[in-house]
Amino acid sequence: MSNSSERLLKYLSLIEKLYDALGEEEAPVKLMHRIKRRDPFHALITAMLSPRSKDEQTYKVAMKLLNVAPTPYHIRDMSVEEIEEIIKPLGFYRQKARNIKLAAERIINEYDGEVPDKFEELIKFRGVGRKIANIILSTVYEKPAIAVDTHVYRIIKDRWKFVEDAKGPKDIEDFLMKNLPMDMWNKVNRWLVAFGQSICKPLKPRCEVCPLSDDCPYHSSKRQAVGGTG
Repeated sequence: MSNSSERLLKYLSLIEKLYDALGEEEAPVKLMHRIKRRDPFHALITAMLSPRSKDEQTYKVAMKLLNVAPTPYHIRDMSVEEIEEIIKPLGFYRQKARNIKLAAERIINEYDGEVPDKFEELIKFRGVGRKIANIILSTVYEKPAIAVDTHVYRIIKDRWKFVEDAKGPKDIEDFLMKNLPMDMWNKVNRWLVAFGQSICKPLKPRCEVCPLSDDCPYHSSKRQAVGGTG
């Protein structure tokens, strides 16, 4: 096992304990996970609503939409304007409404009303990229996949400094797949997003309460910078 693997597993063992202790208000990703586990279609729609929106707001809007239209057939029978009106609180709601309606139609016409369980099929949907496809595979179908969002990217690259030369999310995904046992792949996104929402925040990380602060490269560099200014 490489030094990177050992350090990563050490960090994640602490993050897992933190995840279990966090409430849904502190880590809204737990709300999202709850809704995504209910049904493949619900998971897909929730994931398609989530870009550029906070999880707590996405959850409320997704629940509202899915209570009105719980199946692809319901969505198909709605107008884009009706979908827009429900999801209006979210960013890029017009584009998301169009994509959601197209997704429902495609699921009905090409997949007999079922959300596909293959990466190559999922990324054919407009508004579904690598991250969303991997979320569906890992969360709903429990297939080994790692979704890399902004929290995962920031923590692995900039805070823990594992892949400082990463050019994009795929580099982080490859690193995690190489350095983690496969039985952890489906969990790592959820753990790191919760950590990023509650402790390792983008603008004001709460290093003072972080269980990793004594061993964190980012926190160490901050301390050295402060010491250097004196």
